[in-house]
Amino acid sequence: MSSPTGLRERKKLETRAAIHEAALRLVAENGVTQTSVDAICSEAVVSSRTFFNYFPSKFSAILGTHTVEISADLRDAFLATAGETNLVRDLCHLVTDVTASITRGDDERRAIRELLALRPELVPEFTVLITDLRRQLVELCRQRTSPERARLATSLVLSAMTCALDAPLDPRIDEDDDWLFAAVMVMHDLAGR
Repeated sequence: MSSPTGLRERKKLETRAAIHEAALRLVAENGVTQTSVDAICSEAVVSSRTFFNYFPSKFSAILGTHTVEISADLRDAFLATAGETNLVRDLCHLVTDVTASITRGDDERRAIRELLALRPELVPEFTVLITDLRRQLVELCRQRTSPERARLATSLVLSAMTCALDAPLDPRIDEDDDWLFAAVMVMHDLAGR
């Protein structure tokens, strides 16, 4: 039998998931402006107070998070290599791993990308999360290179990532673990030498 803490934590996860899934479903069906927090609460069978205990905004509920945090394990893996050796490739893997950690699997990640394709009004809110992620990435990169090169490397990788917003349903995103680095290399080729 589960301990009370285990049961409580499981219930919290279930409630968070119910709110998130209701938000995804309703926004996909009705659009962002036509979906109210009250409608999400009704669909998830929770009170608005409960909603705001889990998410600070409708957009946070849609994404399933309101912050992007790089875990200690991902930080350590990124910092395991010193200097600029494979910096951009390592940064691509880090960004891919961070975005994967936000969602609960490929199906949810695909659903969020589909939603971004169907509802472009969500893109500005998504950009706010990316801005916070950028700050964290620059701080990490600065431990491997100069501040200026850290900013440039991070900007390059995140620019390539935002290309996925132009084609969120591109199957290569799910099929190729190195799709982000491949996009960076195309940018490199376009820049010439």
